[in-house]
Amino acid sequence: MSVDEPQLKRRPGKDAVGTLSPGKQLHEDGSNTASVASRAGVSELVRNSSSYALTAVLALSFITRYYRIWDPAQVVFDEVHFGKFASYYLRREYYFDVHPPLAKMLIALGGWLIGYDGHFLFEKIGMDYMSNGVPYMMLRGWVALFGLALPPLVYMIMAESGYSVIASLLAALLVTFDNALVTQGRLILLDNIMIFFMLASVYSYVKFFKQRYHPFEAKWWAWLMSTGVMLGCVVSCKLVGLFTIALVGVAVIFDLRRILDIRRGNTLSEFFQHFVARAFALIAVPVVLYLSFFAIHLAILTRTGPGDAYHTSQFQMQLIDSPLTKSSFDVHYGDQIAIRHRETGVYVDSNPGRYPLRYEDQRVSSQGQQVTGAKDRTDNSFWIIKPMVNQEAFAQFVARRQAGEEISKDELNKWVVHHTDLVQLQHAATGSNMRTHDVASPMTSTNMEFTTLALNDTANAADTVWKLEIDGAKSNSTLLKTSSSFIRLVSNKHGVAMWTHPKKLPEWGHGHQEINGKKDPTAKSTLWAITEIRGRQITAEEVEEMVKKKSGMSFLEKFVELQGLMIKHNNALTTVHPFQSTPLSWPFLTRGISFWTDAAQRRQIYLLGNPIGWWTSNLALFAYFAGLVVLEACGMRGVDLVGSIVRRHILRSGGFIAFAWFIHYFPFFMMGRSLFLHHYLPASIFAYMMVAACFQFVFVHPYQLFTLRSWSSRARALLPSYSTGLVFAVLVAIQVATFIFFAPISYGTSTLTAQQVNSRRWLPGYDFHFQK
Repeated sequence: MSVDEPQLKRRPGKDAVGTLSPGKQLHEDGSNTASVASRAGVSELVRNSSSYALTAVLALSFITRYYRIWDPAQVVFDEVHFGKFASYYLRREYYFDVHPPLAKMLIALGGWLIGYDGHFLFEKIGMDYMSNGVPYMMLRGWVALFGLALPPLVYMIMAESGYSVIASLLAALLVTFDNALVTQGRLILLDNIMIFFMLASVYSYVKFFKQRYHPFEAKWWAWLMSTGVMLGCVVSCKLVGLFTIALVGVAVIFDLRRILDIRRGNTLSEFFQHFVARAFALIAVPVVLYLSFFAIHLAILTRTGPGDAYHTSQFQMQLIDSPLTKSSFDVHYGDQIAIRHRETGVYVDSNPGRYPLRYEDQRVSSQGQQVTGAKDRTDNSFWIIKPMVNQEAFAQFVARRQAGEEISKDELNKWVVHHTDLVQLQHAATGSNMRTHDVASPMTSTNMEFTTLALNDTANAADTVWKLEIDGAKSNSTLLKTSSSFIRLVSNKHGVAMWTHPKKLPEWGHGHQEINGKKDPTAKSTLWAITEIRGRQITAEEVEEMVKKKSGMSFLEKFVELQGLMIKHNNALTTVHPFQSTPLSWPFLTRGISFWTDAAQRRQIYLLGNPIGWWTSNLALFAYFAGLVVLEACGMRGVDLVGSIVRRHILRSGGFIAFAWFIHYFPFFMMGRSLFLHHYLPASIFAYMMVAACFQFVFVHPYQLFTLRSWSSRARALLPSYSTGLVFAVLVAIQVATFIFFAPISYGTSTLTAQQVNSRRWLPGYDFHFQK
């Protein structure tokens, strides 16, 4: 990624633009008289300019990220989620989220360090922090440390990659004065934490690559392991960290290809050692870290919380004070049970009301008794579960129970319901059996109607027989339990499963949900739970016994279940959001995201990148790819436009930056979930770096005189010419001016009139508030 210094030493007679000029004398170290003289005459200001530049970047980054960080003193945008998750960690209450836990745990760590107890749950945007006693300034300040570090990291990556002080400073300043990165980097959000580890991964890999001529030495191992650790951290913040792993992975493949080349003089044994070392550090280490962070996550969140319902009953029962541990009874034949849908939470309800003869689409119903999904549990929500075998013995058993006769535990156990039992469900209030038959349901014509059948209608009794399947059961001996068992009721005759959906029935359905027979009985949405046995009261001895009997889960079992849920729910984030956008629009910055508004003071926070900066970076990316075409065409005609050293840097370092932008951007085109502008922020940083790279390739000559060996090394020269300095000054001045112009909506600290708001509406998609 950097200029190849060993190559420079092997070719001491070359400079950046051609051959050795007349009158220049070579020294043993490969330098020449003119360059030695020039270094001797370089001022301390120039020699230390890299350190000064980095210090200036750090100071400006601090100012832009921490400016009025206390304002607004209200919950902003996704602080609703990530502030809440931090509180759950501090309360040790289990929650569920689609993102890995590291960034959220780091936010919680900041809260823990300042003594915050997690009492506030960030329930909605606009809630006041001050009146609720939330140390929000400290929490924001803690997260802003990661945003503060981004511009210095960009400077260090560019410098380590062999760019000049002026080019490295340009990249860092463009990032410092990007409105979107500043807005995102000063709130209680995840993205800047993830981007920090992304850049730290790239920096570590560049440092490792520069040690390639000293393999297996201490520094080589240190930077290789650092790369692996940072990759493990970035993917543990968000799964899009996999893009950074792909970036480094592709770079490693090219590196291994170089080592395998026989002209390099390496044996196959040496190549194998290189391969194993990289596989260990860049695959095994990130995997171990990813697993470790989830282990810490699960070790902290040990108490029952809002995330319980996403998981299997076995997972839920591992949590302290889980309701399932206190209400998981064996279900016996003859019990009156309430059945609740897992996804929508409605109870299976029936009443004497009938389906209308004709529906709105003129289809004819059976006019049978309604079976619907009710939000509240009432007397109409109870069903008596009956066996299809040993019915005479069952009748005697029920009679004895109803008479109040004491029944031994052993005899009760004979009537426990098991997985795959054939059952009937008799409605306790009306005395009829639940039925499905070959009549279309009211709202879903492809599914079968649910109704009831009178007990004396033996001709159609087969419609009332159900196969009870317990989700996850390993054998037919698995017992049915309240709360902890999720079940499917599958018609033994028709093969359809009881199912419901959120859409409400018309007025005749009393606002209930439709229940019908779904032809795919294995669908997750066909799962139900028995939440209550009528009249059943738990004793303290039973609670203690249930706690003792609950089956444990290993960490790997919990991890696998959690990963499956994360992927499933992440892919299911398809609900249309008013501020979502498409990947194609991101580089052009056609719209942003409203984060927060204050109608009384006409203030708002609106996530929007620096328009001039983003559009300039698009031009730089286009110029780079066009330049590659020109260089290739000239090479084919035997024309060397830039010299071998510059050409090598353009292809290797420039190519790495271009691929970094590509791999952090284009995968989003393949995603079906809702996407937002902030997903482009990692790629936007590499686009800014490409601006600086193109600036270097075009304006910085002689090339070798201005390149840095590292960010801490002394510079040999600062500015090639006044025109180069002028171009630099213009680029930075425009970036800063645009940043300041849009700062009122980036910080949300200023009241703007309608005219001022509209003056910032450069594109129609900038849907700011208070335009009138």
